[in-house]
Amino acid sequence: MASKKWNRHGTYSNFIKHLKRIHPNEYELIASSDAAYLNEEENVVSDDRTIADLGNIKYKQNQFILSITKNLIIKCGLPLNIVEHTSFRDFLKDCHLKYEPVSSKKLKGAVIPLLKNNVLGIIHEALNNIDYLTLTVDGWCDRRCRSYLGVTCHFLDSKMMPQAYLMDFLRFRSPHNGESILRLTGDVLNRFNIKEKVFKIITDNASSMINAYKFGLFTDEEDDVFDYQTHPMSNTNSSLDDCDDDIQMDNFQMMDVRYADDVEDDESLPTFRLSCFLHSLQLCVRD
Repeated sequence: MASKKWNRHGTYSNFIKHLKRIHPNEYELIASSDAAYLNEEENVVSDDRTIADLGNIKYKQNQFILSITKNLIIKCGLPLNIVEHTSFRDFLKDCHLKYEPVSSKKLKGAVIPLLKNNVLGIIHEALNNIDYLTLTVDGWCDRRCRSYLGVTCHFLDSKMMPQAYLMDFLRFRSPHNGESILRLTGDVLNRFNIKEKVFKIITDNASSMINAYKFGLFTDEEDDVFDYQTHPMSNTNSSLDDCDDDIQMDNFQMMDVRYADDVEDDESLPTFRLSCFLHSLQLCVRD
C-alpha cells in the first residue's frame, strides 16, 4: 500500500490511524473480516456451553463456594480461614482455572446462613409431621471456657426410621443454673412449635440439669393437673366424714414397714427427665 517504511516495534495505534486516514477501503475490509470471525467464535462458544450444560460462570463459581463450605468447612470441620491460605487458593486454581478467591467473612456472613436456613426448613417440615419426640440436652465449654448448650431431637419418621436433628447450639451465658437451662430449652421449643410434642428429656446427672426439668416443661399446666386430680377428693371429703363415726380404730393393726436404703421415694423418681445411661455408667466406672 504505502511506499514508506514503518517501524515494526512498539504499538499499532498509529498504524491503525494511518489506515483509517490514508487507506479507508482496506481498513473497512480488515475490520469487517475481524467482526465476522469474532461473531463466529462467539457462536461456537455459546453452542459448546449449551451442549455441555456448563451454565453461567457466576453460577459455577457460587456452586464451587457452596461445595467448599458444605463439604470442607462444615462436614470436615476445617476452620473458616483456610479459604484465605495461599496454598489452599493455589490448589483451587489448579482444580478450577477460573476460581475467584473468597474471604472467610463472606462464608460466615452469607454462605453459612444460607445453608442454615435451608437445613432449618427441612427440620421444621420433619417436625410438623410427627406427634412425639424425645430431646437430649447437653452443655459443655470450649478451650476459652465459654459455655454452650446443645438441643437435639430424636423421633421415628413415617417409615419407622430413627431420625435425629440438632435443633440449636446456643451460647450459654451465666448464671449456669437450672432456671437458665429451662428458659433456653423453652425458647428453642417455642421457635419450632413442638413444646407439646416432647415426651422425654435426656440429660446428664449434673445438678443444674436435674433442677431444670424437675417439674417438667409445663409448670403452670402441671399445677392445674394436680389441682384437677386433688379436686374430686375434696368433693368427697364431706361424704367420707359422715362415715368416720362408723369406723373404729381399734379394728386396725399398726405395722412398722422398713424400706431398704437404696429405694427412693416415688416423688423423687425421674418422670419427665431421664439420666443418660452412658454418663451414669461413666460415673460408676470412675467411682
